Amino acid sequence: MKKRYKYPLFFLMGLGAVVATFGAIAYRNFGDLPDPARFSHLPYYQNGVFASGVELFYKPDKITGKRGLFYGAPFSPNRPKNPLPMEKLSAQHFRQPENFAYYWLGHASAIVELDGKRLLIDPVFGNAAPVPFVMPRFQAAPIARKDLPKIDLVVITHDHYDHLEADSMRDFAKRDMRFLVPLGVGARLQSWGVAADKITEIGWGESAQFDSIKFTAERTIHYSARTGRDRSKTLWAAYAIEGKNKKIFVAGDGGYGKQFAEYGKKYGGFDYALIEIDGGNLGWERTHMFPEQSVQAAQDLNAKILLPVHWGVFDMALNPWKQSISRADIAARQKGIPMHVPKMGERYTGEHYQRENWWENIE
Repeated sequence: MKKRYKYPLFFLMGLGAVVATFGAIAYRNFGDLPDPARFSHLPYYQNGVFASGVELFYKPDKITGKRGLFYGAPFSPNRPKNPLPMEKLSAQHFRQPENFAYYWLGHASAIVELDGKRLLIDPVFGNAAPVPFVMPRFQAAPIARKDLPKIDLVVITHDHYDHLEADSMRDFAKRDMRFLVPLGVGARLQSWGVAADKITEIGWGESAQFDSIKFTAERTIHYSARTGRDRSKTLWAAYAIEGKNKKIFVAGDGGYGKQFAEYGKKYGGFDYALIEIDGGNLGWERTHMFPEQSVQAAQDLNAKILLPVHWGVFDMALNPWKQSISRADIAARQKGIPMHVPKMGERYTGEHYQRENWWENIE
């Protein structure tokens, strides 16, 4: 073979192998879809998809912010230049689950202890994309997946990659834990090895009891997807979590609307509200909240304390990493909403908490 043909051919063969490898990885992370016939009776399931009743718009010409070669580290122009402070954890740091304790793991991932049970919410330890290097965390989580303490229940709000990580589900499938997910997401988990009898699926307005803790799924203005062809084929949800003495609202993802005031009235307020503060962009303004809307949502919910999530780990909204927390801080002070911001890995119980704007001096 002539040299002028040989080297281009080798290059094309190598490129093809790379594409095939990444394609196989992506396919492995997609997960299966549910049987749509299961949902045909639901008023919020129309024409083969779930719908929140609010039309979402994507406006490329309105998008603000800087987009890097890839969204995540180390290529994002919006990532922190220095590591964020955090307290590293291992299983040995955890005692018997308490009546209430909270550990933020970065972005929307958290460990919540309630009524002596340990919940793991939207755990993502590595990458918020179907293939490596596209959206890795800015820094590792404060605890490795293999070092987690005993988890009683994994709670998933929806199937986007920054909330549902296939590798974590494959690992957890081998462990003694249960799973609570919105309708249809169970099919994803089963395709990754989670036994069907470990999964509880609920729809909007439906509840599930886990010992003394009651979980109710509520509507959010959002959508679901893991490929370009499965948008809104599974449900997304917020959760009202009612324990013996504490009520917690986990907002999941979604745009601002009157639903927060409705939930505040329905549940008589909440002790803590985990609400996303980073994700809003004028290019998709109805899909996520801006920080000021997040603070308003906490007020609408009649939440005693706002715990901001969905920030600090991924470049989701194309803005500097601490822009959203800074804006949320200003809005919370103006409205008189207590906002507590523990560092990643810090044990938080709500008692004797000393507010510290630890992000301010980090570039």
